[in-house]
Amino acid sequence: MKLHIHIDGGSRGNPGPAAAGVVIADERGRPVLEAGYFLGQKTNNQAEYEALLRALDHAAEMGATATLIHSDSELLVRQINGDYKVRHANLAPLFEAALRKLGRFERWTVRHVRREQNRRADALANRAMDAAEDVIEVSSSLSAAGGAVKRSRVDAVVVARCIRAPAPDTCPAGCAGGESWRFDTALPGGLCVDAAMELLPAVRLLRRNPASAPTRVTCPRTGCQAEFTLEFE
Repeated sequence: MKLHIHIDGGSRGNPGPAAAGVVIADERGRPVLEAGYFLGQKTNNQAEYEALLRALDHAAEMGATATLIHSDSELLVRQINGDYKVRHANLAPLFEAALRKLGRFERWTVRHVRREQNRRADALANRAMDAAEDVIEVSSSLSAAGGAVKRSRVDAVVVARCIRAPAPDTCPAGCAGGESWRFDTALPGGLCVDAAMELLPAVRLLRRNPASAPTRVTCPRTGCQAEFTLEFE
């Protein structure tokens, strides 16, 4: 399955508040994902690479075997295609990550386009910068056969299950391995504040955009190390 991707990154201040725009369509041109991701403080070039990394992760999760990626960043395109060297230390790890992720596909092409051919991705990046948060407009997952199988499920019940118990004497709520909690319209009881605050954003993202949501979350409480999985009920 081949996916057609447009990416864009921007920063207001360079470095400054930054965001990435990602537009993914299937082989028939049907939108699969249209999203803007707020990145915090980044440079323009860092944001361009972050957009590429987000897009590649989504494409892999959707089962793509080939990708055609369009970007209006001549620097990114020429670096990925080997025409330019990566001279800035802040781009080197992003460049290396991009090559690793591209290697997951049987075929890939990264192509330069004019800005006017990349307006949708640019608009999504700007919307995320304006809102200072992620903006998901279209979200669906694809089967390897190319059919849409799942869209965002904003009201779905999500179950968090503890697969690694907290270290002894670290959890104020007494969480135990194997225990589970249902997130529906209210927060479940029996979770410590630290775990709940870490799980809630992941639950919200899973409902809005399953393809990009984490499926494992670790409690941030110092020394705890409890780990949870997330899945729809």
